[in-house]
Amino acid sequence: MSGGGALRRYGARTLAPLFLVATVVTGGSSFEGEHVQAAGFALSAALLAVLFGIGLHWVTGPVRSFLLFALCLGVLGAAQVIPVPMSWTSGLADRGTAYGGLAALGHSPGAFPLSLSPESTVASFLAFLTPLAAFCLVASLKWSRGAEMLKWTIPLLGAASALLGLAQVFFGDSPRLYLHERTSEGLPAGFFANVNHQASFLLMCLPFVASLAADLRRDWDAGDAQVARALVLAACGLLIIAGVFGAGSVAGYMLLAPVTLFSLLLLSSGGRSAGSPLFGAGLVLGILLFAAVFVFSSPVLEGLGAMSVSEGELSRTGIALRSMDVLEQHWKAGTGLGSFAEVYHLYEDPASVVYVYIAHVHNDYFEWLIETGAAGGALLGAFLVWFLVQFIRVWTSTKAGAASLRRAASIACLVIALHSFADYPLRTPAVAALGAMCLALMVVPRKMRDGPPMAEVAGSAEPLRTVTL
Repeated sequence: MSGGGALRRYGARTLAPLFLVATVVTGGSSFEGEHVQAAGFALSAALLAVLFGIGLHWVTGPVRSFLLFALCLGVLGAAQVIPVPMSWTSGLADRGTAYGGLAALGHSPGAFPLSLSPESTVASFLAFLTPLAAFCLVASLKWSRGAEMLKWTIPLLGAASALLGLAQVFFGDSPRLYLHERTSEGLPAGFFANVNHQASFLLMCLPFVASLAADLRRDWDAGDAQVARALVLAACGLLIIAGVFGAGSVAGYMLLAPVTLFSLLLLSSGGRSAGSPLFGAGLVLGILLFAAVFVFSSPVLEGLGAMSVSEGELSRTGIALRSMDVLEQHWKAGTGLGSFAEVYHLYEDPASVVYVYIAHVHNDYFEWLIETGAAGGALLGAFLVWFLVQFIRVWTSTKAGAASLRRAASIACLVIALHSFADYPLRTPAVAALGAMCLALMVVPRKMRDGPPMAEVAGSAEPLRTVTL
């Protein structure tokens, strides 16, 4: 193997992990870091240009379906920001307010876009570049390059974020260990600005610990290397679980039960022990009991303010009820992706407005319907059906190749799908990138069609010798 060939091969194997690490470390906030995120979007766009430029041999099967959804999303975005005759939009809700504002500024445009905040809509669609690049990066690499290093990178990143979160609590602000200015001060947020997103990220990493442990159990021979891997996995698992408990996220506690159950199913599939089902059931019960005690006794759950489950104006229930009025007025065409915060205040009771700023519904499906209308709702429904089909296929497939890794990725995607009912995890670039990579791991085939040579070099073979008798 030439030195250049070895370097290219190693670079290809490490490209996806490096992209994920960079996105997680810099993209843990959905509200700040505009310049860093803009650099990330530019890098993602350049990466997409390169991947599509080298050929489309990797666009097969479910990958093609996902890219079709991405194309439909792009068409939806263009339809929301391209100006159309004002006669087309004059009958839509809140357009009179927008027209009046333009008139007060001395503008009388003859055309107006469907989005009530075109700049926010463009910015929101640019944000899709990062997860799209993450998905295409994994899909375009051969399985040995795209998956083998990711399966270790993901749990190690989860453990690192959990460890940073614990350090943030134990050491406080001296030195300041938080990566974002607007963050959950005093709480273990890790790489993130929001402890809910920290909990979601950690729960996505946990199944990969189970997948590696299943592989380790299946091939266990008590060698030094395997003992070292087992110790690393045990440390990662304990740190991740401690991070979830410490985050104080109610959604994290609720999602811990199904994630643990699915992870134990993964773990039991890697060994031959007859007692593993009983052990797994006991472990699940123990974790649930511990989580229940922790939830009801944790001081972290006190003073959640706008995150409480009461029915006040600033509670999630109150925001959802107010958002129903927004959806009722905008279900046809939507308000424009990214415009919720600017539109919501038009429906607030002025007497109830305080310093707390409502930026999201805390239900991403609901917010998506408000911002994209009927067309976006149809696209979302089709995508969820497609995801469900892929999820069932992964768990019912009898093929042994990389089954545990695919199932771990499916559990991670399920975390996002469920957490989005109570939050907005996908609006954080770090979670979106990890989710996209996990989706790619679910659907990318192990063998691709023949395409441009990827310089895949086999291990060095024994030299051929001629023996003369």
